[in-house]
Amino acid sequence: MSQNNARSAEKNLFARIAACAAAFVLALTVAACGGAPATSGGDKAADTGREQQATMAVTVEIDATAGEGEKTTAEVELPEGATAYDALVAAADDVNASDSEYGMYVQGINGLAGGDFGDMSGWMFEVNGEMAEVGCSEYELADGDVVTWLYVTEFTE
Repeated sequence: MSQNNARSAEKNLFARIAACAAAFVLALTVAACGGAPATSGGDKAADTGREQQATMAVTVEIDATAGEGEKTTAEVELPEGATAYDALVAAADDVNASDSEYGMYVQGINGLAGGDFGDMSGWMFEVNGEMAEVGCSEYELADGDVVTWLYVTEFTE
């Protein structure tokens, strides 16, 4: 791969990952502002009348084999409208991520971080076998989706 292609690929990877960061922060902000109003103590009808939020089942695969780790799979229940990043947080023991101008950037999962196996190593994600066109915190999932987080040691297009 030429050096220009490698730089382009690296920028593309970081752009995708960074896009995840911004959307996640927005989702957290919206969720923090949307709490349920307080009800008076004796109003059982109001409590019963609240609608429960619909959920969906998603499969999350975390493949760290390229980084000498393991491949794990988890089934998670998420609220409708959840993102690929939300699914990762629900499935992984430890997620190291930060906000960037492109969204959430996932630096590490379960102790394996980008850069641990060279400058071009890091985490990428796919949904139903397809690379996403947006960041992980912007990719809204549907019931039955399979999100695969893949550790790569050399990003190529």
